Amino acid sequence: MTTTLIRDEALARGTLGISALAMMRSVMAEQLPRFPGLRDTDSVDDFVNSFFEDKAAGYANVITALPDDRAAKRETRKWVERWLVDLTRKQPWGALRNRLEKRLERSSLFSPSAVKHYWFLTDGEDIDRQASEAALREIAASAQVEISVAAGDGSVTLGSKGQLEEMLRRVLAAAGRLHVSDLTKICADRFPSLLETGDVLTSTIDADWDSVEEKTSAVYSSEVTEIKVDDEKFAQRLMPQLTKTELAVIRHGGDAAALVKELGVGRTSAYNAIQKLRARLTELAGDSTRSQGILAALLRLVLDDSPNVPSLHSEDMEDSNVV
Repeated sequence: MTTTLIRDEALARGTLGISALAMMRSVMAEQLPRFPGLRDTDSVDDFVNSFFEDKAAGYANVITALPDDRAAKRETRKWVERWLVDLTRKQPWGALRNRLEKRLERSSLFSPSAVKHYWFLTDGEDIDRQASEAALREIAASAQVEISVAAGDGSVTLGSKGQLEEMLRRVLAAAGRLHVSDLTKICADRFPSLLETGDVLTSTIDADWDSVEEKTSAVYSSEVTEIKVDDEKFAQRLMPQLTKTELAVIRHGGDAAALVKELGVGRTSAYNAIQKLRARLTELAGDSTRSQGILAALLRLVLDDSPNVPSLHSEDMEDSNVV
């Protein structure tokens, strides 16, 4: 049996009543799980209040003109879905996804899959291949993609011409096809400064810290020497920007127990600090290979300067976005 409680209350009160509010809560709770970038940021009631503030009289007029509560709920579902989509696009995650979709659409290298929101290589097959998330992140990290920030508006350019597309091409060559949200996740790991939240950093590629140490090659070519000098210059420029936490990560990166003790935090927080620095260095260096050389140079600088590194125990332990 259909009811008209929402319309009856609105006509009696001159505004939407408790039946409309209960219906809006129900629809919001149903729709939010579809938007992972939003669902944990506020309560259902907060989202309902924000939705009503945004839509106000326009939404109320439409709802009260409908014949019954079932139609009101159906129409509200459309309004809420569109509102959450718009809200997501304003978030860093949504903005990154939109940017990727536009790059995919503009390039002849990529084609939309028969499965909605999936992409594959135009000269490849529209199929799934066996490739782990870790392998795909490693492929992305190994691709050279330079980032630059415009001095005026602060907008970020992802890669010189063709660099981002080449990274996506390598990833899709291994994966076959991927949902755009999976590509967004890979890019979020690869370019952490594009997002305001830090949770994506917990899944960045795990570099081998045991290999980050000063070694003497059997043969020193001029090219190797030049690369090492460039890495050292880069590290010297970076040193003044490092926080105390990041200095501790570099100093104890290969010894998690020592880092936990130095930071005075749990193992999970310590590992997140390690991975955050790795991701940032990969982003700044352009690829994971060069980031290893820069990390080695930073390690030498930090160890040389270790007596001057201040204690961390009085420091506010919030994550820093400096590096």
